[in-house]
Amino acid sequence: MKRANLGFGIACALLPGCSFVGATAEIGLVQMTLSGDAALASAQGGVPPSSFQDVDGALGVGSELYSPILRGQLDLGSLVVTGSAFVLDESGSGTLAATFGPIAAGTPVQTEFEFANAKLSLTYDIGLGPVKLSPGLALDVIDFRLAARETTFGNSGQIDELLPLPMLFLRAEGDIGVVAVVGEAGYLDVPEIDGAAVRLLDLEGMVEVRVFPTLQLFAGYRLIDIDGKGETSDTSFALDAALDGWVVGGGIRF
Repeated sequence: MKRANLGFGIACALLPGCSFVGATAEIGLVQMTLSGDAALASAQGGVPPSSFQDVDGALGVGSELYSPILRGQLDLGSLVVTGSAFVLDESGSGTLAATFGPIAAGTPVQTEFEFANAKLSLTYDIGLGPVKLSPGLALDVIDFRLAARETTFGNSGQIDELLPLPMLFLRAEGDIGVVAVVGEAGYLDVPEIDGAAVRLLDLEGMVEVRVFPTLQLFAGYRLIDIDGKGETSDTSFALDAALDGWVVGGGIRF
């Protein structure tokens, strides 16, 4: 423990404006809905535009999903580390509007959707009176799985990707007494390389109310918009989808 404390102290000493100010630990509830289109080809070489189909109408997923969410923040003076994580899953049924991997259009399918997200950001505070602008970097780790299975013969196809996505990041905060309004934006745009490309937009708006010096409540909105394509060893896939919804909860400051 002494070695860990010593290492933390040395790291802080080497970083400008770094000194422990406080930390926040929060737990809440997130409600999100999946929307957009997905495409899966049965071979490499990309997917034609006609292969895209609505995840709600054709694949039968896209209802309101609920999950606990964990949030935390470490204030090191001018440097602030913020993180959050949640997991969603859903099962549904639909009738394919286009081919999905080895499954032909018009086939009834059972669909499973799984989504996990962990976001970690490091920002540098620039104080402008009651407002702080905090540019920095963030990492969105997205675990996305969309799987469809024929209800009759059992053939299946799936998009299953683990994506660690670094983003340019900006956090803005306005403090008006016991109420703080917070906005966060992360963005990544990677052009096509060897058949793979991704664009990610992660937006979050939050209102925080300090009920007591050590207790706060929060409520807000989150949008994760991802547009990407890629290839595995034997398939090509593409995705143009968004998850968005509200989040509420509370936590302690220490």
